[in-house]
Amino acid sequence: MRRLEHLALPLVAVLALAACGKPATPEEPASAPAPAASPEPAPVAAADWSSLDALADKYPSDTKLLEASAVTPTLEALLGAKFETLKTNMQTQSPLQRDGGVLYTSGNKQHEGGTNMAYLLIDPKAKAVEVGLWEGGKLTVYKTDGAALAKPKDVQTMIDNAAA
Repeated sequence: MRRLEHLALPLVAVLALAACGKPATPEEPASAPAPAASPEPAPVAAADWSSLDALADKYPSDTKLLEASAVTPTLEALLGAKFETLKTNMQTQSPLQRDGGVLYTSGNKQHEGGTNMAYLLIDPKAKAVEVGLWEGGKLTVYKTDGAALAKPKDVQTMIDNAAA
């Protein structure tokens, strides 16, 4: 038994020294999981006017119809500096509504209904718009080329009442 004690001490020392060194085969680093691909929002294509149908029955201010929709670039190009007038004259507005294939909304500058108003007609299929802007009670109509949009009854009533 004493003979085993003499062997045990050197054996423990050799094992302890062996444990201090680097392992003979380095561990493979754990491969990091690939970062999850963050879905990028699909850009709103100026040509994708079909997306406008989903905005029906909602307020344009809630959906950013004027500021950030498929129709925005067309409105900006059509109206130029008057685009800001459209936004101002739509401060108080109706929800976007549908009459056949035409989407429409109307509104007025706060506390200035009858004087500073606007309407917007959109035909998503034809990619056509018509904007009526009243400034100081005077109506100016802006249309995209070839736009001959039927005016919904509500818009025609608005025009008739303003002319009276």
